[in-house]
Amino acid sequence: MQKSKLRIVLLIVILGSFHLKAQAQVPAGYGLVWADEFNDSRAADGKPALRPDKGDWWYETGGGGWGNNELQYYVPGITEFYNDSLAAISDGTLKIKAIKRKYYGMEYASVRMNTSNSWTYGYFETRAKLPGGKGVWPAFWMLPKNFQSWPLDGEIDIMEYVGYDPNVVHATIHTQAYNHVIGTQKTSTKTILNAETEFHVYGLEWTETRIRAYVDGELYFTFSNDGTGNKNTWPFNVPFYLKLNLAIGGNWGGVMGVDTQIFPSTYEVDYVRVYQKNTALSEVKEENLFDANFNNVSNLLRVSFKEQGVYHLFVTDMQGRALTDLSTTNTTSEIDCSSWAKGFYLLSANNGKRLSTQKFVKY
Repeated sequence: MQKSKLRIVLLIVILGSFHLKAQAQVPAGYGLVWADEFNDSRAADGKPALRPDKGDWWYETGGGGWGNNELQYYVPGITEFYNDSLAAISDGTLKIKAIKRKYYGMEYASVRMNTSNSWTYGYFETRAKLPGGKGVWPAFWMLPKNFQSWPLDGEIDIMEYVGYDPNVVHATIHTQAYNHVIGTQKTSTKTILNAETEFHVYGLEWTETRIRAYVDGELYFTFSNDGTGNKNTWPFNVPFYLKLNLAIGGNWGGVMGVDTQIFPSTYEVDYVRVYQKNTALSEVKEENLFDANFNNVSNLLRVSFKEQGVYHLFVTDMQGRALTDLSTTNTTSEIDCSSWAKGFYLLSANNGKRLSTQKFVKY
C-alpha cells in the first residue's frame, strides 16, 4: 500500500516539478520536457524582467501586414525609439503588450515570440488571460521549424481569439487541402466565461494519428490523420515551433474595425509547458547541469553549475508545492532550507537549453 502511494506521488512530481500555479490538464502517459514559468524576479531597480532574445525564445520582427494586413510592427521585446517594454515579466506572468504608436510606418507596436526549441508530437499548454476589445488578435500557435511555404507546410492554432467576439476561442489547423483561403480549414470554437478577466488553460495534444485541442481540460476540437501519407492533408510529422503573439487588426482581427481607446492592450501568460509521451524529466538530458550536496543537506543546499549561464532554479516538496523559485548567473548557489521539514525534495534547473532534475533528502 505504501509503495503504491509513493509511486503515485513520484509520478505527480515528475509531471509537475516546475512551480505549478494551476493544475495542468496533462493527458496520461506524458512527462514534462520543457517549460517557461515566467517567474523571473524584477531587476534591482524594480523594473520588470525581460526575456532575452535568442534564449528560450527569439523575437520575430517587422511589419508589412504578415500576410493578413495586420497593423502592428513586431519589435524585439522593447521598442527602439520609445523604450517601451512589450514583453515584460512581473509577478509571475509574461505581459505581451500592444501599443498605439507609429513605428516604421505601422500604426501599432507589439510582440511575436517564437521558441528556440521545436518538437514533433506532444502535449502543449499555456495558461493565459486574453486582451479584449475590437481589433485585438492574440494567439498561441505552431509553425514548422523548416517552414518554407504556407499552407503546404501546415499550421496548428492551439488558441486564437478576436476581441470583437468576446469569450469565444478557436482551435484550427491549416494544410494545403484545408485552409481558410479556400474556405476548407478545419476548426472549432468554444465559448468560455471571463476569457478576458480570468486565466484559462489552453492545451493541444498532437500525435501521429490526430490533433486534439482543449480548454480547461475539455476537448472541443479533433483533426485526424487520414493515413494516406499525403502532405497536402497531413504535414504534421516534422518539428514545429511554438509561438505567442498579439496582432492588431488584419483580415480577421480587424473585421469590425479597431477600437483605438483600448490601448495599451495586454495578453497575459502564466506559463508555457511542453510534455511528451513516456518521458520522465530524468530521461530528457544525458547529464545533469549541476552538482550538489544531495546526500548531506541539513541547513543549506549547495548547487554548483557545470558551465556559465543564466539558471532558473525550482525546489518543490514531494506534493509538488514550490519552496524556492529563483534565477541566478552565479556558478554556485546556496539555498537556505533550515526551516524545511526533514524528508525528500526535488531540485530542477533550466538554463534555457537544457533541463535537469534531481531528488534529494534533507536530514
